[in-house]
Amino acid sequence: MTPRRTKKEWESFLEELKVGLSKMGIDFRETTRIRSAGALCRVRGRRVLIVNRTLEAEEKAELVRKEIRGVDLEGLFLKPEVREFLGG
Repeated sequence: MTPRRTKKEWESFLEELKVGLSKMGIDFRETTRIRSAGALCRVRGRRVLIVNRTLEAEEKAELVRKEIRGVDLEGLFLKPEVREFLGG
């Protein structure tokens, strides 16, 4: 279940998720050159989460959660609210 947050809170939370992605070795890139919401992929050997820039912060956060499902979070320090959101 997605917690209720204001738009500004979602934008702040998305920044925390980006920090978490960085700790996982995943780059976060936004673009308008894709038609889908986005996806986790490999670009030149690096894991990259490509996200459609037109999405709202809440939708981007949900995409992060969906795309990194299965990534091992053990041993990573993540803020408790980020870890809980990601299901870890």
